[in-house]
Amino acid sequence: RTRRRSLRFPAMAQGHCFAPALSSATHLLRAAAFSRCVPGPVRRGQPSRAVATHFALSSTPSLPSHAPSPPGVTCRRFRDGGGGGSSARTFGVLSSEVEALRVQTLNGTFGALVEGVHAPLTPAALRCAALGAELRAIWVRSGVLVIRGLESMTPEDLAAISGHFGILSQDVGAGREHCTLPGVPILRIGNVRDQSGRMISQPAAARGNLLPASGSCQYRPEERLPVWHTDGTFMAVPPAGSALFCRRAPPEGAETCFADMAAAWEALAPQEQASLEELECVCSLAHHDAKISLKVPDYPRLTPEERTANPPRRVPVALDHPSTGRRALYGANSSTCRVLRRGEAVSAEDMDRYDLEGVEHESVSILRVLLPRVTSREFTVVWQWQEGDLVIWDNRSTLHCATGYDQ
Repeated sequence: RTRRRSLRFPAMAQGHCFAPALSSATHLLRAAAFSRCVPGPVRRGQPSRAVATHFALSSTPSLPSHAPSPPGVTCRRFRDGGGGGSSARTFGVLSSEVEALRVQTLNGTFGALVEGVHAPLTPAALRCAALGAELRAIWVRSGVLVIRGLESMTPEDLAAISGHFGILSQDVGAGREHCTLPGVPILRIGNVRDQSGRMISQPAAARGNLLPASGSCQYRPEERLPVWHTDGTFMAVPPAGSALFCRRAPPEGAETCFADMAAAWEALAPQEQASLEELECVCSLAHHDAKISLKVPDYPRLTPEERTANPPRRVPVALDHPSTGRRALYGANSSTCRVLRRGEAVSAEDMDRYDLEGVEHESVSILRVLLPRVTSREFTVVWQWQEGDLVIWDNRSTLHCATGYDQ
């Protein structure tokens, strides 16, 4: 019998990062430019400032059947017919009591661009709890949810909208407090500095990582690029999802790419699946920051006290989604310093080397060998950002990566 693996995610979401980063907000910027639905890379738009949030869930947040709408906003429920495809589709039955959404799939059943049929979606409208519940259902099914045209979004809007998908994490990550917006658990990502020149945003980790002329986001093992990963695997409770909002996009580059890890798992041979099911990843925030800072000097590193407060965590390589039941590849992150069999010990000396020098154990090659296949065209979407784009993705069933731009 195959042992099913699951990782406990709290019933609410883990942290939303709303980061109005300037041209460096690459990750945040890359979701809102999909205007067509094509398998594989889709290149549109341009990005430059962004904000991000994370959240973790194990179940749908309870919502009242008749949740109040914000003042001046009419909230009507719509019915989603499910399905998916490589061309645009409109789901729902239209009537005076039902507000329709147009859902355009991005690559097969993976990824969804959502628009209002009768009126553009606005931050105020998106605060509606009933609408949020329907968007969450689309998100769970498609893995990546994209909404465009939200230029008027405020940090408070982002936090409220993210709350439909789970409870916002208050933990933005050790050593990143200076990048957090006041009053909300939202993280700036980009190249924003204050008047004194002090960095007040988390710099993008994808410097020099431009997409090739072909536009392919497939992992290139000889360069170890792009840096495909799942957010927050080093956290005590890894985030079930992340939300990224583009405040300003650079004139070129900074695409964010997404890969369907549930479909990728299902495409593996049974023998490969069996060999991966008993493995787990050792993930360390200190290793993550040390590794990235070797290439990005401005990237924050943990102090000895922060490292002690953020010990390494273990997550499974094969994760069962708590809502869909589908198994997906999991655990790939820049914090992953070792892959081993469940219960296998790691010495303190080895962890010091991983955390302080930023080197990883050769066993991480188990994941790197898989990456070219699971990030091939059939499993991926490339999003070029435009101002006002909001992208929310499910960390339990997807990988994503940033690409470079002129910082």
